Amino acid sequence: MARIPDQVVEEVRARADIVQIVGRHVTLRKSGNKLLGLCPFHEEKTPSFNVDPEKQLFYCFGCQVGGDVFEFCKRHSALEFPDVIRSLARELGIEIPEDDAGSSGRTRDLYRANDAALGYFRRELASPRGAPAREYLRARGVSDDLIERFQVGYAPARWDGLVTRIGRDNLGDAERAGLVAKRQSGDGHYDRFRNRLIFPILEPSGNIVAFGGRSLGEEETPKYLNSPESPIYRKSRVLFGLPLALDAIRQSGRVVVVEGYFDLMALHGAGIEEGVAPCGTALTADHARRLRRYANEVVLLFDGDSAGQRAAERALPILLAEGLRVRAAFLPVGQDPDDLLRSSGPDALRGCVERGVPLLDALIDRALIRASDHAWGAGDVARELAPYLGAVSDPVELAAYVRQVSGRLEIPPAALQRSLRAGASRSAPQTPKPAPPKQSLELEPALRELLGALGAYPRDTLPVLERLEREWLQDLDGCELLIELTEAARTHDHTAIARLVAPEAKQLGSRLKAALPEILLRHEPSGPSAAERAARDCVAQLGCRWVDRQLRDLRDRLESCEDSEQISQLLEQQQRYMAQRRELWSQVQQV
Repeated sequence: MARIPDQVVEEVRARADIVQIVGRHVTLRKSGNKLLGLCPFHEEKTPSFNVDPEKQLFYCFGCQVGGDVFEFCKRHSALEFPDVIRSLARELGIEIPEDDAGSSGRTRDLYRANDAALGYFRRELASPRGAPAREYLRARGVSDDLIERFQVGYAPARWDGLVTRIGRDNLGDAERAGLVAKRQSGDGHYDRFRNRLIFPILEPSGNIVAFGGRSLGEEETPKYLNSPESPIYRKSRVLFGLPLALDAIRQSGRVVVVEGYFDLMALHGAGIEEGVAPCGTALTADHARRLRRYANEVVLLFDGDSAGQRAAERALPILLAEGLRVRAAFLPVGQDPDDLLRSSGPDALRGCVERGVPLLDALIDRALIRASDHAWGAGDVARELAPYLGAVSDPVELAAYVRQVSGRLEIPPAALQRSLRAGASRSAPQTPKPAPPKQSLELEPALRELLGALGAYPRDTLPVLERLEREWLQDLDGCELLIELTEAARTHDHTAIARLVAPEAKQLGSRLKAALPEILLRHEPSGPSAAERAARDCVAQLGCRWVDRQLRDLRDRLESCEDSEQISQLLEQQQRYMAQRRELWSQVQQV
């Protein structure tokens, strides 16, 4: 995808107010010159999520997540940086100039083709031709509210309805988007979706990437037809209903996975809004990685027949490998979620979800019940469970499961561990383990205070920094923060500081970039005078720190020096450093 011009990024940054955008998802209240609310990225009862309108930064003191408005959108909607910019630009009415000959221009054309198609499908559903589709929806208990929420449409039983609507000039884009196909004999195109209910498939950015269609004719096959894969649609990573589920997922801490479009609408009908569905495919490792970005727990709500149980068992190791906790809730045999909702009401469907049991525990119980008392039975259990236990990424949970299974088999845990390692190496999904968390950044207290003063009141602290010698920063962890923040403060641009921590920023390493919002919000002085005093104090302390290092070096040299003339020079130098230290320390005491 082509690079978005820097001037567009800066215009979006200048116009995207972090308070307004965060406020859509977090209830914020005034707290001094900041805004405070419950963090959307982790569960908490006492607000620790801070937004600084002046600096256009956010930081949570609970989960240590912070950044600018782009980072918030990136985390909240699980979008990549370019998609964040495009989404905000579209909302703000900012045009992104793109080369139509490039991949980004072609991508935008595919989105436009899908937008136009959705408009057509929605109008057809509301037209007299859409009466059979509306009747089918009513028969399945789909309310008008759900039709609007999911933007359901209708493709009439015509071969050229959409072809005629979009016009000849746009057929190439429609074909690449999978909306129409070329006729095998002769010229022209035909509609791919005919006589079907249409479900648009959206990404969290709001872009329509594909469509799913449910046949309205009992003899028509396939019953469900999805858009083919395209430059904007990969079914192995897209989840139907994800944009509608994000807020509910964060509130509940879980994701409910169902198998189809109507299943998902039934969940919403029962007030369970944290649901998603794969698009005509089994759950994949990409799906699991995506789910892990939002929640720690997945509930698989599948059919209660043998096919549904096998589907859950296939998904289990994929989800476990990403560190997810997996529950299974099986529907009564022969019923879909909307069947259960219509026959027994929303409480029955909610109860089915809430009764979900840890799936790995259930598989362990089943394997142990079937095992014989013979040694062969213990080996069979170990081999059967190896793909699942081998995928458990948390070592403490794995140890607990090993102790549980080995205790019931009456074998040493170490023996079971060896068997599981051997079995897992042969059959467990090869999913890379997440990198260990980085250690927190340790900075000199004086540097932290100085950064806080500079970020809050640059006009009052910049003159003080003229006294800071560059050599005083030698071997000082995090000195790059002070250098870059000083340059940003000199611009007197309210977005300059936020620009340092933006996802695309390169001036600072990832650890320093992550540390800056916390430092600026935690160490802000009470006012301009306090900032100036803090800056003078911190500059003097950094100077004293450097002088002390020089004095220690001189003492080491004096101890090993035998030349009287050189000793005399070193002593004179020592006196100069001690005088410099007294002067610096007097400044600290005056503050």
